[in-house]
Amino acid sequence: MEATRASDLGPSRLAARAWATILATVTVSDVPHPAHVIVILGCAVRASGVPSQAMQRRVNQALETARQLERVAFVPIGGVGRHPPAEALVMQGLLRAGGVPSSRIEPVPLGTNTIRSLRACWPVLCAARALPEPAQIHVCTDAYHMLRCRSILWLWGLETRALGCPKQRAGRLLLYMLVRDRLGLLKDVCLALVWRLTRQVPGADARF
Repeated sequence: MEATRASDLGPSRLAARAWATILATVTVSDVPHPAHVIVILGCAVRASGVPSQAMQRRVNQALETARQLERVAFVPIGGVGRHPPAEALVMQGLLRAGGVPSSRIEPVPLGTNTIRSLRACWPVLCAARALPEPAQIHVCTDAYHMLRCRSILWLWGLETRALGCPKQRAGRLLLYMLVRDRLGLLKDVCLALVWRLTRQVPGADARF
C-alpha cells in the first residue's frame, strides 16, 4: 500500500498561499492580476539535478507561448522524483534562465505523480479563475500527456487551454509513453471522480 505523504492529505498550505504571492508581485502594464497562467507539468530530473529533455521541451514551449501573451504567470508543478530537487524547482531555474522574473513564477514542488501534482496546485488555479477578471489557464505538457491532464482538471470543473509541445518523432519510446499514459488516464479519471465526490478537492463542484 502506498505510504501517505503530507502533500497528499489535501491541497497544501504552500499552494494555498501561492497565489497571494503572485498577486502581490506581478504588475505588468500597471495591472496587478495576470491574464494568463501557464501550468507546466513536471517530468524526470536526472542525476545531479539536471533537467531531462522532456522537461526542457515543456519549459521552452511555455516560454515561447508567453512571448505572444500579456500578463503571464508561470506555475511549474511536481515534487521530488527519483533524483532531487523537486521538478517544480528545476523548472523554476529554467524559467529564470529564460529571462522570467522570480515574481512571475510560483512553483508548487509537491506531488509524486500527475494527479497529485495537479491537486497540490488546485488552490492556485481556483484563485486565478476567481479574480475579477479571471485568468485563462493553459496546460503545458507533451502532446501524449495533454488529454490526461486536462481531463482531470475538467472533471474538477476547470476549463483549460492546451499548450502542447511539438510532437515527438514516432518510435517505440513514444508508443510506450502513449500506452502508459492512456492506462494512467483510466486510473486518474476514476480517482479524480472519487476525490470530487468525497470533497477532497475543495471547490471542484463548481464549473468555471
